[in-house]
Amino acid sequence: NLPQALTFFEERNRLGKELYEAYPQNLDFKKGLAISYEKLGSTHAALGNLPQALTFFEEMNRLGKELYEAYPQNLDIKNGLAISYEKLGSTHAALGNLPQALTFFEEMSKLFEEFYAAYPQKVNFKNGLAISYEKLGETHTALGNLSQALTFFEKEIELSKELCATYPQNVDFKNGLAISYEKLGDTHTALGNLSQALTFFEECNRLSKELHADYPQNVKFKESLGWASQFLGFTYTSLGNLALAKDFYEEMSRLFKELNESYPENVKFKEGLGWANQFLGNTYTSLGNLALAKDFYEEMSRLFKELHESYNQSVRFKNGLAISYSKLGRLYRDKMNESKKANPYFQKCYNIWKELSEQFPDYQEFINNYNWAKTQLGL
Repeated sequence: NLPQALTFFEERNRLGKELYEAYPQNLDFKKGLAISYEKLGSTHAALGNLPQALTFFEEMNRLGKELYEAYPQNLDIKNGLAISYEKLGSTHAALGNLPQALTFFEEMSKLFEEFYAAYPQKVNFKNGLAISYEKLGETHTALGNLSQALTFFEKEIELSKELCATYPQNVDFKNGLAISYEKLGDTHTALGNLSQALTFFEECNRLSKELHADYPQNVKFKESLGWASQFLGFTYTSLGNLALAKDFYEEMSRLFKELNESYPENVKFKEGLGWANQFLGNTYTSLGNLALAKDFYEEMSRLFKELHESYNQSVRFKNGLAISYSKLGRLYRDKMNESKKANPYFQKCYNIWKELSEQFPDYQEFINNYNWAKTQLGL
């Protein structure tokens, strides 16, 4: 219930400001205010309001720097500063500002390397370092530096394996190891090593299945299994095994449908179901079942339209809606030879990507999609 959560975090922030302004020398009140900015930023990020989220994370980081300068030996404060760098990096990455994101993730990693060197037995610092390597790997992947990305993901998985072996009952570490396998699979996919990628995705899927079987009520593990199914679907699609790909996409769709029905207010589950419909639409298009493909693309479009109307500031949902229109347009024109039905969809995705490319002129994906949509309309 994100809008409701936002109301409470706004109230917490208001009280935190009053306390800090009345007692600016009180360490706990300053730390509390920084945490309240983190909560506001995280909620706006979850709602897709990324520019607003960035403002709150910048405030969190400003306070974190001041606290660290005043108390450089305080581990809790240093950890808070590292988290603020992670939040800034993730938000800039989502906005397409990748060089900026990389700078923040490098700052995060530097702090966690210092933590881990000083306290190698402290599991939170080891886990934080693993996460920082994951963030650096993801950013280098997005920048096209795949060999560098691979190095960071290999560092991450070594730490994740150690954590999981030392604390086999810790489900978060097991989940972290599953994510590490996923990242290696993604990178090997991008490098064209599909057989190697498949091995890593199978490990990710195996761990995710175990977690879901052991904790069937844990929605995070159920969601993770949904995404793990997607990665195997991708790989089998690339390997040309559409029948197996379809099975995994259907599994993804089933899991997200159940999650969406149980938690209809959770936007991530609805969004996951939207993407599952896209992948099934793609697969049925390749299999030649155009009627079913159309049904899946229309369902994708319906879900993203609802998300966009409910959260019209969300860049992610707006882009998802544009993608659904492009899929329907291409299906009608390229597969069904019905250009008259295709053109309104091309016009709709053109309008959205035009707005997004003007709003985010440095985000290459929106620029490329806008140019593609222009071509479809002959502009």
